[in-house]
Amino acid sequence: MKKLLLLLFFVCFSFSAFSQDIDYRKYFEVDLDAPIPDLKALRREMEKASAIYEPRYVLSWDMGPAFDSVWRYVITSYGTSEKRIRAAGEEDLTEMILSLPKDFYPYIGPFLHSVPGIPEKILNLPGIKETKNKFPERIAPQLADVDNLEFLSPYLYILLMPEMWPDNNKNVEMPRLRKAKLPKVPYTPEFYANISKEIASGGYGGPNQSSEQALKDNLRTIHPTKSSPLSTSDVVAFTNTLDGVLAFSTLDHKFQLILAGNLLDYYEAKNGTALDMNTLKDIVNPCQRLALKIKWAGLETEFLKIVSKEGFNLKEWAFTCDKTIKAYRTIVISDATLATLQSYKRGLYNGHLASLSSKWRGRQRATMEGFVEMYRTNENDVRQAIKNESIIKEKLLPFGSLMLTSPLSY
Repeated sequence: MKKLLLLLFFVCFSFSAFSQDIDYRKYFEVDLDAPIPDLKALRREMEKASAIYEPRYVLSWDMGPAFDSVWRYVITSYGTSEKRIRAAGEEDLTEMILSLPKDFYPYIGPFLHSVPGIPEKILNLPGIKETKNKFPERIAPQLADVDNLEFLSPYLYILLMPEMWPDNNKNVEMPRLRKAKLPKVPYTPEFYANISKEIASGGYGGPNQSSEQALKDNLRTIHPTKSSPLSTSDVVAFTNTLDGVLAFSTLDHKFQLILAGNLLDYYEAKNGTALDMNTLKDIVNPCQRLALKIKWAGLETEFLKIVSKEGFNLKEWAFTCDKTIKAYRTIVISDATLATLQSYKRGLYNGHLASLSSKWRGRQRATMEGFVEMYRTNENDVRQAIKNESIIKEKLLPFGSLMLTSPLSY
């Protein structure tokens, strides 16, 4: 019955989240036919762009006969002025501090002032600047009588905040749960007769399914696309490749895929098609993203030796894999996840998103849209996943939970 309810939910649930300024769905699309750029030139460009400074020498034990004045200036001035190179994560730290309630500032400000290398723009933020060398005024009653408390390290000032102690927070009064009285429904033979017409006694894919449906299940899709419906034979063929995919997941291949993934992320950021958290793409369409990285890593020939045994090319395997995984996600979805998706669709998070800074609001919105896309499927594919749930679960088990986000657990 639970599976039937989930199936009906996904048939009726239209995943058209409330209107927004950015169409995040386009960021999750994967074009496996896109031309591959000059990867050697792109890698040199990425390495140059990611360099913190130019060392102006090749080997540390062979720096040349004369000391480089430019090098001297870099090593003596780095981190001591606002002209320094911005540190990674600096903007994120600033946004996090700005998103905190001002009541937190007296408890984190003194610590920030004591940490070497904190940017001046953070230390001069209104509310943070005034806390330098200042002991918090509001102290949790549990610590008020502690001797020499003023000598506490600023790192631990956050523990002085009264709200950090559960005993100081008001308990939320929960309503008393009562058992609902189920209405008495008279037995109506017509109702059950109608159900029997729609669902065979053996369940989905049971012995009483129509010969037409049985024929469709036994046929493979000749050229699978992103939108072509799955058949049981498609699902079984895909699961038959997973032992080989697991064997393909060697340490060397994982390393090559990591490098290809970094290069792909840089290329997408350069062309304005990347998300702040680009790994969301790997969660939404894990197999298509894996196929793209395999192409960029030059491993397509080796991978085809595995999937071609079941009649797949790289793109067809990726499409079948993603459709199967999304349908499988749907039938094993938890009640909590389902409730979160429904709440997001109804706009219950709008107030929270509006309270965030623009950067964090965009990240949160992209995350939620990616969450929605993880479960974008259709009735037919869900039915096929239900019929083949045991074999899908068995074949995915060796990969661990990461198979639902990234097929190779790197």
